[in-house]
Amino acid sequence: MKPNHLTFLPIALSASLMTMPAAPARAQTAAAPEVSPITGNFAITSNYVSRGFTQSWSKPAVQGGIDYAHESGFFLGTWASSISGTEFRGGSTEWDIYGGYSGTLADVGYTAGLYQYLYLGSSSPLVNGRKYNYTEVKLGLSKGALSFNTFITVSKDYFGTFDDGRGSLYLDFNFNPDLGDGYTLLTHVGTGILAKHSGANWVDYKLGVSKALPASWTLTGALTYAADKDRFWTGSNFAVDASGNTLDKRLGKPALVLTLSKTF
Repeated sequence: MKPNHLTFLPIALSASLMTMPAAPARAQTAAAPEVSPITGNFAITSNYVSRGFTQSWSKPAVQGGIDYAHESGFFLGTWASSISGTEFRGGSTEWDIYGGYSGTLADVGYTAGLYQYLYLGSSSPLVNGRKYNYTEVKLGLSKGALSFNTFITVSKDYFGTFDDGRGSLYLDFNFNPDLGDGYTLLTHVGTGILAKHSGANWVDYKLGVSKALPASWTLTGALTYAADKDRFWTGSNFAVDASGNTLDKRLGKPALVLTLSKTF
């Protein structure tokens, strides 16, 4: 359940010109080195939290991805993270594959994409071993430090729950202003709206700060919390031990998450 993920966004390509000193009689310009359309990312986090809920049983996780962004606005990418085999029975890896188009109109950025989430080897004990895999369409708008994204589930499977998750929504609001000196404030409110099962709806929150470090490293600290009034998103609905006993754990409880990441 990555996108919000908590989240690596496609990077728009740009070109720039750099003026070089020359004799007074003429001016000379030289093109800056071409920006690669391929970027990578790597992270170590104290707790993989997505949409307010831990995906790693509140334990550390290792993550990484590769993105391709064409100058026309089309993008493709893949991202993976370690997950908890306790929470995702039989699994150890989440693998996301996505693609779409990003652009700007006046001062407003927009994105449309298709996201596939795969939880390799895992199946849910809740609905006859249903897979956690699911597919979403993303529609997003951004202006300055503000962004809003809508994720629409288009697959029948939805995170190992229920018989049909199609039409479920996740609404993602973010305000991430630049504080100067490499610091960025991170604020987020999200809400999950299940199409046919309102008892599993939730609201999640995040408040944090990131600090840009030398060599494209970033250190981030954030507080996260998910409020699901009927406590559907607990370990007792998903996790089992080696003997088949359910494990009760609040997956969306308040958490302090520290992450060290690098882009290249």
